[in-house]
Amino acid sequence: MRNILIAFITIFALAGCQKPDIQQQPSVDQRKDIGHKLILKSLNDLQNKDLKETIVDLETSIKINPSEPEAYLLLAQILLKVQEYDHAEQFLEMTAKTFPDNGTVFYMLSIANKMIGKKLPAVLAARHSVEVFQAQQDRDNMLKSAALLHELIDIPDDQFVPAKKQDDSMAQGSND
Repeated sequence: MRNILIAFITIFALAGCQKPDIQQQPSVDQRKDIGHKLILKSLNDLQNKDLKETIVDLETSIKINPSEPEAYLLLAQILLKVQEYDHAEQFLEMTAKTFPDNGTVFYMLSIANKMIGKKLPAVLAARHSVEVFQAQQDRDNMLKSAALLHELIDIPDDQFVPAKKQDDSMAQGSND
């Protein structure tokens, strides 16, 4: 009797250790589909000038499908456009680790570093962007990255300063 009782306890204990139902976790294809739909929604939100909702959609898309570079690139473009250069640089550094073979990520990282006055990181990111596009035989983007690289190299070190936000420069202009 005691053995039967131990057997039942063991069976009930093991029953609780089963793997969760596979249907509860979305498949990779479902995650990709949801992520893509969020990107499309973010583009619609952006068109409707709802920047906050656009950012929320892109961040959610990244969480759901972190292997899709499109959401990262769109969010980085927005950060650069709204002149959040420090935030853009930090975000693009993380993105570059996730997508080391994406030339556009490094091109945008170079722009962000340029805008915050970091010449060496800007040059290195631009150079990597040139190398990636060259390896991918993407001539147009390689030439664009090369032009940025030459522009960065040609700026004297003592003149390489962070860009001012338009609001800052407008406020300074009104003080004169």
